Amino acid sequence: MSNKKLNQKMSWTKDLTVNSAKKMIDMGQILSWGNGHHAAKVLGDSGCEEVVRYIAVRLGDRYSDRLSSEILVESLYGILTAVENESVMIAFLESLFDSEEFENITRQLVDISLGGEVGETQIEKNVVTVAVSLICEIGLNVHRMEEEHPGQIGKSKALTEHIATYLLSVSNTNVQTVRICLLRYFSQTEYGKTVKVNYSRIMNRFGHTIYEALFQQLFVKKSEKIASQFLLENLPCGLEATNRETQMIVHEMLKQYMFKESERFCLFMHQLGAHLLSVSQEGTLCLAAENYARHLVSLFAVTDEIGHRELAKEVLQELYRFAPYGECAAWIREIETAPSIKRLFREMAVDYRKKVVETGKVNKVTSHFRKSTRGRKPSIAKGDFGFLEQVRVLGEYEVRHTAA
Repeated sequence: MSNKKLNQKMSWTKDLTVNSAKKMIDMGQILSWGNGHHAAKVLGDSGCEEVVRYIAVRLGDRYSDRLSSEILVESLYGILTAVENESVMIAFLESLFDSEEFENITRQLVDISLGGEVGETQIEKNVVTVAVSLICEIGLNVHRMEEEHPGQIGKSKALTEHIATYLLSVSNTNVQTVRICLLRYFSQTEYGKTVKVNYSRIMNRFGHTIYEALFQQLFVKKSEKIASQFLLENLPCGLEATNRETQMIVHEMLKQYMFKESERFCLFMHQLGAHLLSVSQEGTLCLAAENYARHLVSLFAVTDEIGHRELAKEVLQELYRFAPYGECAAWIREIETAPSIKRLFREMAVDYRKKVVETGKVNKVTSHFRKSTRGRKPSIAKGDFGFLEQVRVLGEYEVRHTAA
């Protein structure tokens, strides 16, 4: 039977199997985005994993042919936008990283995936979200491998710069899922860098909006686990940023939700403090932890301004965890003597130091709100979610704007 007749007989929507899918890939028959759900349902996750691995192999064979590569990439996204399990994307990534043509495939994949305009239909937004997620995962894995095994990937620096350039090209989008991907990518690739060029760019474009959405979701039962995980993993980059604009965004979020969601905010505050101490080297605070301590000093001053004693006690507990490190003790002692702080609050700080800090109990933080015996004890749930689930859940949320 001729290829032409075979092509006409075979279909992505009729009698589909893994083998027939591979044959249609070889013949250049596109799996359209609209037919992706049918293919995902029929093939299942394991079948889809096998198909995307095959697409990765064929991309290695055809990367020099732009048209063939575009057909393969469109079929790839037809599957990836339809499946729920991120194991399918991981299967593609594994096959891609095993390829001898990894760099050539990746450059072509980036160009095709992010070289056009972001469409307005929902399916086009879904596709660009998956495309950006995939490119981000490639870039993050290259970044991690280079840190752990320098030189393992040839021209890794040029490749990550190529990826970063294309990712920035889509940063003007209003698609929330894409913004989540970009924030996660640049938070992780530029964490620890003195100059955060790309991170600062996206923060200038949508930093306040995206952090507003994330903090709102931190206090929504449906999404609190994922929002908590995302913030703990990515907020440290914002905390260590040296530019004033980013620190103002972080301060405004902390201050706003300290009052709006006092109980659960304090629990998150303690989680964040513990996390930052855990990633610091013994005896020395990382820059993110040091700046977090500065934010806590400011938050204590805010509680003083409005006369909120219970919140002041919560902030003091967290603040004094940092007292043994660097200049933190000096900043804290300034609270006890600052004329701008009310006498009652200064005395509260002195009393806490004498009863808790000087007795060696500084690291035993127990939220006042957890001691409450009335009603359900507040909590911030923890979770361990994959990157695609984080993007999908957090990106679906529409920011609630409070009327002035």
